[in-house]
Amino acid sequence: MKLSVYAGCLILVVAGILVPDAFAAEAAERAKADIDASKYMDRELPDCGFQKAIDEAAEAGGGRVTLPEGTFPLRRGLVLKDGVELVGAGMDKTILTPARKVTRLDVVQDSPKDGKVFLKEIPEDLDVGSAVVSCRSYPPGWYGSPRPAFVTAVDREARTVTIEGPYGLNSMKVGRGLLTFGVTAALQKSIKKGDTEIHLKNAALIKPGDELAIGEPGNESMLAHAFVKEVKGATLILESPAQIDFEAWPDKKKIGNKKVNALIWLLFPMVHGANVTDAAVRDLTVQGHGHETIRPMNTRYTLSGIHIFNGKNIAYERVAARDWPADGISLQTGENCRVLDSEATGCTGNGFHPGTGLKGTLFERCLARDNGTGFYFCWHNDGHIFRNCRILENRGGGMTGLGNPGDRNNTIEECLIARNGGPGIAVNGGKKSGNVIRKNTIENNSQSKPGQHPGIALFARVEDARDYTIVGNTIRDTQGTPTQYVGIYEKNGMRRKKPTSADENVIKDNTFSGHKVADIVVSGEKTVVENGDAKVIKADELPQPKKK
Repeated sequence: MKLSVYAGCLILVVAGILVPDAFAAEAAERAKADIDASKYMDRELPDCGFQKAIDEAAEAGGGRVTLPEGTFPLRRGLVLKDGVELVGAGMDKTILTPARKVTRLDVVQDSPKDGKVFLKEIPEDLDVGSAVVSCRSYPPGWYGSPRPAFVTAVDREARTVTIEGPYGLNSMKVGRGLLTFGVTAALQKSIKKGDTEIHLKNAALIKPGDELAIGEPGNESMLAHAFVKEVKGATLILESPAQIDFEAWPDKKKIGNKKVNALIWLLFPMVHGANVTDAAVRDLTVQGHGHETIRPMNTRYTLSGIHIFNGKNIAYERVAARDWPADGISLQTGENCRVLDSEATGCTGNGFHPGTGLKGTLFERCLARDNGTGFYFCWHNDGHIFRNCRILENRGGGMTGLGNPGDRNNTIEECLIARNGGPGIAVNGGKKSGNVIRKNTIENNSQSKPGQHPGIALFARVEDARDYTIVGNTIRDTQGTPTQYVGIYEKNGMRRKKPTSADENVIKDNTFSGHKVADIVVSGEKTVVENGDAKVIKADELPQPKKK
């Protein structure tokens, strides 16, 4: 045996055969970029200078970019690139946060739909052409209730503004009605794909380098974003052409409930990217401004705190999304990703969002607490493992949306799913699903409406719900006053006037206690139910609520 050098790498020559040296791969890894982003840091820049470090690592073929400890307000998100590992100083030590905040402007006199609004105060940078969102109450009761608008007149002495919107305005009452201002702009002219300029009614809030969200395409989030190169009056010159069309004055018949999104939004994920391979985000936090007092009215998942579309071999490790105004941590489409030791807390939307077309991803030792929903399954999630996660005290369900359409062969195991407002796990369908729920502790759910939601809702809501294996779980209510009245509820449904069936499932070797109505409610004739002395009833035997 002897050592040789070939193409710059060490090679072992054994019995005349060339064998790559065991350390060659490690040497190649060490040769990649290792960049200290603090050397690029400039807090006057919209990205604090960090994007240049990421870009240089990508140009070198990949490598590690280390962010310093501290809190960094950003006016544009950091765009992840192939082969780049973005690493902070630790969760809650390196904090990325939006530089902009929403301003709440409360109504002090009843405002009819004529457009004149009486306000407690008018910000200095609010002027004719400024964009606002009018809301009858906060938080909004439904998605279409906030109305986008722009200011046509300002009377600072009388403390009134006159607003106009593309599809009408709310009437607002004292003590409830409000305007939001600070993260929106109104278009003067529609945007066409390929445009290099955006014409606004007022661009006073926008600076060169800012990132904008200009519309709602499909999952490909970066299509909806634009970066400002220059501001000339009310015209924005873009760094690269717009990738979608966007109407300045939408047709009422086409927009449906998407009324709130007829504005340009100065919103973006803190870290995002599309079609990214072999990349990672580690040891940092993205921090929003919370949802209790005021938040942006655009909560689309493409504005998640950390959001990657079509990521392959992506790792999120020891990252947190806190108080984010949309979903916290998102992976839309892609494969072979992992989310480890990460947290989503206090988010307005879903904590974690495994999105449409995502395959073969591991979520392990993650915490989802106090979000709209802990984990939300979008369409066609296939082959994921959710292991040893804590899904606690979310305002909606713990894990929802599992099943339809196309959620197949997913495993939820060894998780604690407790004290959520809705069901612990909500299934909405899934023909031949292959989904497995095993060895979890599911307890004390249905906190928002005691008695309404079970520990596991195995519902054929939008299609048949079949081939679920639910084994070895502890499902219970341990409270003095129970809220989770039923452990597992298998329920048939109706979709477009056609019946749907929950059947052919296996519910076996689970342990139950503390349920007021039943441990298991069964609908399927072929469902296997073997759970010792658990109280099992048929769905048609379920007590009906008394009519008031």
